[in-house]
Amino acid sequence: MKKILLVFVAFSLMSCGSGYLANKMEREFKGDWVLTEVSFPNSSGFFDVSLFNLGEVSCFENSEWSFVSNNNTGEFQLFGNDCIRETQEFAWSIDPTTIESNVQEMVFKITTDQNARKVTQGSRIRIKSLLANTMIWEQSVNFEGDPINIQMEFKRQVNQ
Repeated sequence: MKKILLVFVAFSLMSCGSGYLANKMEREFKGDWVLTEVSFPNSSGFFDVSLFNLGEVSCFENSEWSFVSNNNTGEFQLFGNDCIRETQEFAWSIDPTTIESNVQEMVFKITTDQNARKVTQGSRIRIKSLLANTMIWEQSVNFEGDPINIQMEFKRQVNQ
């Protein structure tokens, strides 16, 4: 009986550890960011594919993003030419099952005018880097039937 209890306690501590680390990482997102660059690593050229089913990649450059870490929500506004400039709301979270790997993943859902719990479609985004003032995401998307990677670099906005 003691062995079963010991195994149960050890398993509980390990599962709580990854959730705790995911929450700690989520707090690092808090604040305002600008998506400064979108690139296509390991690809030749620029592909104007749709991101998050909202707009072309070019619409996302220089977009402003705000992350609220205590409820894992946020909003952003696109600024590219010929792009819809309305504010988009989103829900996000770090997948705790990836927290101890080399590349953590975020689950990202557009929730504008919807209850986040009812949104079943979303994206998985790899967090390539998360530093005090810079963040880099990578997402795989299909372009003309082939997968390509999109890399998005964010800079933290400093309050005046």
